[in-house]
Parts: sequence; C-alpha cells; structure tokens
Amino acid sequence: MQLGSTARLMAAVAALTLSQSLAAQTKPATTAPTTPPAGAAQDISEIRGVVIDSLNQSFLAGADVIIQGSKRQITTDSLGRFRADSLAPGTYQVGVFHPLLDTLGLSLATRPFHLGADSSSFIVLAVPSAATIIKRACPVRPRAQGTSAVIGHVTDPETLQPVAGAEVSIAWSELEASKETGVRRTPRVIWDSTDANGQYRLCGLPNSMQATLQAKRGKSVTAEIPIELGDRDTELFARTLLLSSADSAAKVGNATVSGKVVLEGSPTNGGSRVEVVGTDQVVLTNDKGEFTINKLPSGSHVLMARHLGFGAQTVAVDLSPHQPQHVTIQLPKFVATIAPVVVNAKSAAGLDKVGFSQRQKAGMGYYLGPDRIKDMHPQYLSDILRVVPGLRVSSTPQGDVISSSRGVGGSSCVQYYVDDMPWESTSPGDINQFVNGNEVVAAEVYQASNTPAQYTRGMNSCATVVLWTHFKVRDQ
Repeated sequence: MQLGSTARLMAAVAALTLSQSLAAQTKPATTAPTTPPAGAAQDISEIRGVVIDSLNQSFLAGADVIIQGSKRQITTDSLGRFRADSLAPGTYQVGVFHPLLDTLGLSLATRPFHLGADSSSFIVLAVPSAATIIKRACPVRPRAQGTSAVIGHVTDPETLQPVAGAEVSIAWSELEASKETGVRRTPRVIWDSTDANGQYRLCGLPNSMQATLQAKRGKSVTAEIPIELGDRDTELFARTLLLSSADSAAKVGNATVSGKVVLEGSPTNGGSRVEVVGTDQVVLTNDKGEFTINKLPSGSHVLMARHLGFGAQTVAVDLSPHQPQHVTIQLPKFVATIAPVVVNAKSAAGLDKVGFSQRQKAGMGYYLGPDRIKDMHPQYLSDILRVVPGLRVSSTPQGDVISSSRGVGGSSCVQYYVDDMPWESTSPGDINQFVNGNEVVAAEVYQASNTPAQYTRGMNSCATVVLWTHFKVRDQ
C-alpha cells in the first residue's frame, strides 16, 4: 500500500517535472533579434518547484516558500507547486516553512545554487518518510510494541514558548481473543518528558490503533486528544499540544472557537448542542448550524457536538488567545447496530476501567448494564430512565422531562454526568434532546444521600444520573 502510493506520487512528480521542462523549451520564437531595454536580461529567469509530503504520501499544500536572495515569499498550491519568476541572475536558496515541519522539528531547504540569465530551475523538496524520521528520533527499544511513533512539541498557548519538563503520555488498549484465555484486554501506556525545546518522542508503538494523547505539568493538563495510527508497517503521527501554565481547573479564559455543525441529509443544520468538554461553555447552533464560543481557557481541548437522531462527534481544538479557531463538524445519521460478542466484551472491560462494575457491586444505587439497555432498544434517554425507581418521566410540549420523586426536602432536581463529565443544561430536560438512547452503554442512578463523592455537587439534594456512552467506554 505504501509502495503503491509512493510510486504514484513519484510518477506525478515526474510528469510535473517533464511538463515544466517542456514549457521552458517551447518559448515563442521571435522573428528578429531585438535589443532588450536596460535590465531586461535580468527579468526572465525563474525558479519553479514542488514540495512533497512523504510522511502522508501527498503534496504539501499551503507551505510558505522563501526564496533567499530575492526577498520573495510564495505559498504552495493544492499540488504543492510554487513559482517565482522575474528573477535576476545570482545565487539563491529555497526554504520551506509549514506547521507540519514545526511539529516534527525539521527544516527543509536547498543548498545555495546559481541561477543564470534567461534560465529556469525546477526544484523538488520532500518531507522525509516516516521510517527516516523515526530512525533519527527514536533510540533502539528492545521491548518495543512496534516500529511506529508519535512525536511533536508542547507549547504554551499564551507565550508561544516551548514547555520543558512536561509529561506526555499515550494510552491505548490491546484486545485479544482466544479459546484458552477468552477475551483479554490489556491497557498500555507509554510516556516521555519534553526536552528544553518542548519536544517529545513516543517510540516503539504498534500500528493500526486508536489512542489518546495527553500532556501535563504540575496542575496543568490537556484534554485526552484522540489519535489514530494507520495500518502501514511503520506509522508516524505528529502533534503539537498546547499546555497552558494556568491551573486546568480554570473554566474560562480569553480563547475563542467558532464553526459550523452540518447534519447529514438534513434540510436544516440548526439546533445542535456544542460544548468544550471539561468547561461550562455550552451553546446551540443557529439555523445555519453556526456557533461561536468565547471566553474559553487556552490549551488543547476536545469539542463535542450532539443532535438528537445523529451520532455525536468530537474534534480536537487547540485554543489560544492569539488566534481564534474555526472548525466544521459533520454529524452522521445515527444508526443503531447490534454489537458483536467481542465488542460487548470490550464494553464490559471498559466499564471495569471507569469504575462502573465496582460501584455496582457496592450496591449504593440503581444500575443498568449493557445487556439490559440493549434489550430496551431505546431511542431516547427517557426510554432508559423511566424504569428507574425514584425517577419520574413527564411529557411536556418541549419533550420528556426527567425529575426525582425522592429528592431531599421534596427537591425534584436531577443532575447528570455524561462520560464522567458534568452535564451543563441550557434548559430543563435538554439532555433527553441531545443524548441518543442507543449511545448509552450503562447508567448509574443515585439518590442524594447515596451519591459517590466524585459525583457530588452543591448541596447534594438532587438525584444523580451517571451515563456511560460508547464514546468513552470503547476507548478504555
């Protein structure tokens, strides 16, 4: 697969090189010699070229190309091409700058070369391959799980300076099934500390895996950023993480993110819920699906979008007060599927990891596991919770509203946690409008006096509902 992609890419470059060469050889002929005006001989030389991203088997679009010696800066097009004409004869050097190169800690430039009068030079510059970069960056590790790697930098989003001494970790799970041992899930974690330049290297990783990447230093920690390594023999993933020096408990800041939520097959895109996970910032999209969230804490975060009848989606966003972020999120039509046995086993292992199974054994609340929820075939969250003693489901013009019939002092309030994060409501009962019943893998319900400490908020007079969806459980 990699060899085929490389061959096609090099063939495209060869064709492009040939076309540039032919173009240079087929200049229109003049009928008679003419005397050029003064300085004209210096205005017909040019430098053409293409920049290849060998890491991703594509061309490097949007790169800044600096022509040293001419004070010329050009941006590569969608095919990685650039052109600088009307150059005087002389000595030049071409350098390339791109966020990918910054993340990899690489510089890309030609050696100085001479450009003659009335001449054209064609240059091919290439980002090194994954194998080449990994060989340079990673030491030999006898107990490595594979030959792939994740490398990058950690940067302070306020000062834009590298963060030294931060701990960067990658976590994933390996699931194996055999007749002898059954289904066995083994959690894996590899970590590294950033150097003086903020660079980290996570080496010896397997390919074909989903994982989460996180950086922390002191009381500051990024979100768990989801990443994925492909199925080539050697994969390299490059990622810069923004780690603020502020305490991660801070819920507000000076960063902004805006964007659009697109609903698959829907005539309108309005009414989707968008939140920055781990903060109190929640908004609903307008009729065009557009949204803006201000006063956000800086750093690498996860943005989640939900709409009833559509699958929830998460995207990583790097927030900084220096540059507002803009994202587009596409929500697919939600299609319920019956999970195979191996996935059910993985769900059970995931629930063990988040503590559901241990709390269920303690018996302090009411618990609904994967098998029981699957038999309900729920479309709405209220379809699940209406069977829970102590909860009441009331139909209103705005939809079903869930309340408690056993609250302390007659209180009927219900507070929610979704995948271990507090649910911030924008209106009563809105959780039933945004969390699909088929997304829920397990549920825990506690009356006020029996609520575990980690799920206690305020005066603890409300019933507490803890929901686990496949977005969290499948990654455990």
